[in-house]
Amino acid sequence: MGADGGHPSEPCIWLVQGSTALENMRGWRSRETLENDGRTPEPILKAMRQTGVGWFLPRESFPTDNYPLPNSHPSAHEQPVPQIFSNGFIFLAGESAEVVRSFDMGKGALYPARLWHPDGKTLMPGEFFYLSQGNKKDALLLEKSVNLRQQPGTGRWHVSMARPQKPLAVFSEAALEGPDLWWDECIASDFFISDRLKRALDSRGLSEDWHLTRCPVVFD
Repeated sequence: MGADGGHPSEPCIWLVQGSTALENMRGWRSRETLENDGRTPEPILKAMRQTGVGWFLPRESFPTDNYPLPNSHPSAHEQPVPQIFSNGFIFLAGESAEVVRSFDMGKGALYPARLWHPDGKTLMPGEFFYLSQGNKKDALLLEKSVNLRQQPGTGRWHVSMARPQKPLAVFSEAALEGPDLWWDECIASDFFISDRLKRALDSRGLSEDWHLTRCPVVFD
């Protein structure tokens, strides 16, 4: 049986919380922010807000160069870099990006990003990419789901794994159609990936940082 009570072979999708997990937050700041006395310029703040609610944005919306937040401990360049992480934008490490781009990204893209040491001369080893994707599905079956928390004023729901009573989000077969990563119209903050993409991440030993929760799919 799966953690949700379903058999592992039954249809499912996976909720991604790696981009919102506290342990995957990193103190990277754009060059533009550091040149603005540490204040993030409004266009970048706007882009962060938009990507966080499922907007697809073009390359020019994302800063290329990022540096550790000054006076933070531990500094971002001293911490291990997860396969998926966030500084307000969603980043993928190169290994995960390689897997994701081999699937149907629909209205989605991966944009190269550079992470620098404080000296401004030394790059962090490896490749890193911003994830921008605006795919949307409307598949949540609220009447079959339990222990979800409603986001005030939006009609959207949080799947909070920190709650004492574990939530269960159940979806219709519409979740199995279309791109392999997407946002559900009724779920706030977190996006989803297909079971086949999850298995590909598993096969490369990359899925732990993604903080994946299995969500069953039921057929009428």
